[in-house]
Amino acid sequence: MDVFFQELKRQLSFKRQLTYILISIMLAGLWAWFIVGGATEDFMQTGCYKGYKGKSAIEAVAKDRNVTAGEMTEDKFQRGCDALLHSLKGEKDSDIVMSKDLLKHAVYADILVMQELRLRNMRGESTKDLLHISKDAGKHFYENEDLYYRNYIDKNSHSQSEKTLALSTWDKVKKPYIYYSGFKQWDEGIGHMMIFSFVLMVMVGIFAGSIIAKDKENGMDEIIKATMKGRKSLTAAKIVIPWIMASIIYLCGVGVYVILLRNSLPQDALNTSIQVSGKSFFPYNEGELLKNLFGFGAVGILTIASFATWISSIVKKSSRAIELCVLTILGAFLFGIFININAPVIDGIKILLPGGVAFSYLEFVELGKFPMTTILGKVFLMPSILLMVSGITFLLSTVFTALNYRRR
Repeated sequence: MDVFFQELKRQLSFKRQLTYILISIMLAGLWAWFIVGGATEDFMQTGCYKGYKGKSAIEAVAKDRNVTAGEMTEDKFQRGCDALLHSLKGEKDSDIVMSKDLLKHAVYADILVMQELRLRNMRGESTKDLLHISKDAGKHFYENEDLYYRNYIDKNSHSQSEKTLALSTWDKVKKPYIYYSGFKQWDEGIGHMMIFSFVLMVMVGIFAGSIIAKDKENGMDEIIKATMKGRKSLTAAKIVIPWIMASIIYLCGVGVYVILLRNSLPQDALNTSIQVSGKSFFPYNEGELLKNLFGFGAVGILTIASFATWISSIVKKSSRAIELCVLTILGAFLFGIFININAPVIDGIKILLPGGVAFSYLEFVELGKFPMTTILGKVFLMPSILLMVSGITFLLSTVFTALNYRRR
């Protein structure tokens, strides 16, 4: 145990640890400022909140729209429909004449227009004159939602079992939806957690990628070999220390980022149904989505810590180990966020790349990909597959690191 703490003290020196912590906290502050300070609001490009930015924009919108917050009943949707059609003096967004009633129901009107777009695309109809929605669209909002999602599930399910699981997931969604002002900034902030996690993973990859290889370069490895049971005693330290550093970096980075957002954005907006900001048949609100993504990010960064340590144990130069780790993290990031090709090979790469769990989760929740798959006759949710693959990668990397380090 003394050897473990000596190695812990050597690798996590005060200066080194402080540097990582300060960088993580500084990035968290800058990212939170970007989300809150750069916030803008508008409706159909009408410039109704022109001149408002940051918290002032969030507060201005809340003042107008909070009177319609809470349960999004079909009566509220119908009032939003009436307000939109009454204010529409032409076919373009610029032809909308804003009114107090439309400002109050802007979210409802916007969702009705987006629903109209989805329904027309589903039916293969033209999207011309999209703003001219049906006069009674609000009264049939949830009926049309059910129609759209059931059609989506029917088209994308590969088996009756997948269809049954998907429909049961959709049936769990609370209706009426819940809405509170400020959800737009929360949704953007949650999305940026993936990009922030990528930066933190790179930091962890740099740290863990050099933890064993660097000892080989500076001769410390030879000294350890000469000590009685030195390598055996240090194996646990070499494996666990990157986990500790990864946890510290993640909590000081994403953890502080979430705390800053909670102190800057309306907290009741976390009760907003995720269907308000996009399409999804998962029964989550913004707060639950935030917790889930935070957990998936934690799994991803610990997997990277374990994987990078394994790379460090098989590569002779720390620079090469760091390069391999960073390239792996970059690949997982690019495949998870930017590459959206419907091909089994691409999907397999996304799932198998270490750290991909943090970047691919939202793609399945927001239906960028159908979130069910069948393996050996049993249906699984894709987020569960991501967790299982990450768990296997974590365990295998740990085992291989121990074997490689002890026999070197």
